[in-house]
Amino acid sequence: MAEESMPGAAKHESSWDSAFYRFAEGIRSLSRGAINYKILYALVGTNGRYVNHSNALVRKRTAAAFSRLIHSSRYADDLRESYHRDDEVFSYAASELVEELRRTSEQDDAAIMDALLGTLMDGVQQGLLNEQLSGRMDVSRIRLRRELGALSAWCHAAKVGGEIPLEELVAAIFHLLAFGRLDERFARTLFDATPAEGAEDDVLANEPEFDRVGDACLIRVRDDRSAPLDGIWRVRADEPFTIGRYTDCDAIEADPLVSRLHCRIYCDDGTWYVEDTHSCHGTRVLRGDSAASSTVVFDSEQSESPVFKLAFGDRIELAGRVMYWFRSLAMRGAHQ
Repeated sequence: MAEESMPGAAKHESSWDSAFYRFAEGIRSLSRGAINYKILYALVGTNGRYVNHSNALVRKRTAAAFSRLIHSSRYADDLRESYHRDDEVFSYAASELVEELRRTSEQDDAAIMDALLGTLMDGVQQGLLNEQLSGRMDVSRIRLRRELGALSAWCHAAKVGGEIPLEELVAAIFHLLAFGRLDERFARTLFDATPAEGAEDDVLANEPEFDRVGDACLIRVRDDRSAPLDGIWRVRADEPFTIGRYTDCDAIEADPLVSRLHCRIYCDDGTWYVEDTHSCHGTRVLRGDSAASSTVVFDSEQSESPVFKLAFGDRIELAGRVMYWFRSLAMRGAHQ
């Protein structure tokens, strides 16, 4: 009997230790017990308004419902519903929570930020991975690690410059809990496009407000191809970045003409390349000052080699339908 109960017990354990639960525990500790999970949920959940209901029975039932909710990934559905009703809800909640943390923790903003980052990296991240193991489909281990690393570096750079972005950090955590990724509007503050098409690396290196790193970034462009609105990914120089319909690709596409593993981008000895991985409808690279004046410099369906050397500012087109900008990467510094 004991052996038969083990799989169910393991599943219960992983779902119990959710990201929201871990975050709530971190906030409770930081606030010296003043902010519990019910208060925290009332800030962001659609059902939070019942937490202080005048009817004691409603309060009791609400608390029981919250307890079940935050110990599984089902809280994310409720948070997403709250966000879809008002996409500023996480910002409002972040401002309220930060004010309460300042009052209850008796720590300065720098110490609060360090504690939040510690909870984020050690608690929220592991909680999201637990939820992924329990079947949550919107969490990508690779993307999560990259985005949290960039977020942490951005916060520390801001602290060095004397600016402590507490509200932005908390709002980002709320969005992460709801969607399994950072808010794209916020993510774009972590990555900067190349200032000019074909710019040399030393353009950014000579700018004091940027801390140059060796990685790049991809920005998915909507159909009008006029602005980076559909997502942004950090591309590490020390490991390949894949795009396709496979769920384990770094950037996952839903377009049926995009192959399951369409292409990969990688860096070799400081030089970046795109490789078409036997896609059905090809990979092209466009180069020029704008989408209207771009020239096709690589077409995998016409080329003898599937590999092409990239330059910052290039546009990578998949199956003639999906477009990414390939850009240089710089972490925003204190002056931004």
